[in-house]
Amino acid sequence: MFSVRSARDLVRSKYLLLLEANLLWRRVVHPALAAQNWKFVRGACATLDKVKSRFKIALPCRCSVCQIEEESLEHILWSCSAAKRAWQWLEGIFHLRSCYNLIASNKQAKGCSRMVKDLWLVSNLVVRSELWFQRNKMVYEKKKPCWNFFRKRVFNFIHEYSDRMKGCMLNRVEDMEILDFFRVKCRKVKMLEPVECLWQPPMQNQLLLCCDGASRGNPGVAGAGLVARNSACEVVGAMCVGLGVISNFLVELYNILIGLDWAVQWGYRDVLVRTDSMSVITALEGDNIPWFARQRWYEAKVKFDSI
Repeated sequence: MFSVRSARDLVRSKYLLLLEANLLWRRVVHPALAAQNWKFVRGACATLDKVKSRFKIALPCRCSVCQIEEESLEHILWSCSAAKRAWQWLEGIFHLRSCYNLIASNKQAKGCSRMVKDLWLVSNLVVRSELWFQRNKMVYEKKKPCWNFFRKRVFNFIHEYSDRMKGCMLNRVEDMEILDFFRVKCRKVKMLEPVECLWQPPMQNQLLLCCDGASRGNPGVAGAGLVARNSACEVVGAMCVGLGVISNFLVELYNILIGLDWAVQWGYRDVLVRTDSMSVITALEGDNIPWFARQRWYEAKVKFDSI
């Protein structure tokens, strides 16, 4: 059976997947900026060291900006004196640490607001693009780099690209300072309301059964787990059991029934059952459970004064 895909796979050249693609091709990144940085990620830039090795010619490959070290893509975007000054300037604004690896640099904004994360990503891409533009100006037009001109271009590009960002900011001074520096309009603040969570131990002479179950599919291969605690919050016992292929509802139901049978050995007459399945709780309270498990539920109720 012939297919076009099989013929294409015979003649195509397969390349490794680049993880940076998930950062570049986003809505907040302008396509022109993403395309330029895609060349950096792929290493598809005609630096002097690559021209020398590809065409096998004797070519001086000294960096045209710093006139000290050998030119390479990493040197232009990271190690050159002009690049170090640019990255230090950017780090001072965001108070984040930049890296040559784009993924590692983007991870430095972990814990920041979505707006600051997007600004940090775009700023990294703009600085890389402008460092390459500065190098080409020196190589082809013999124009020496000017720090003030470079900084203004970076500022203007980041300010223009900020219109594509729709994320929320945090209500704190750090976010306001960054947005105010690039003259970006304040975004809406995502308010986080704390949720109070309480855990109370069981009463005196009461056994607490914490039950939960899970199944891989509905129905699917299922299992259940239980933890028993006394009034002093001490763990009396814990167990897990495989239940075969059953539905989610039956997993939660059998979990409670097995736990009640298991709790008889400690002699408690008052049992408190905690589960996250409201449908099972409603079914047990109304004795509205499947017929094949109903007798087992009746036998479990007789063994306790209170459930």
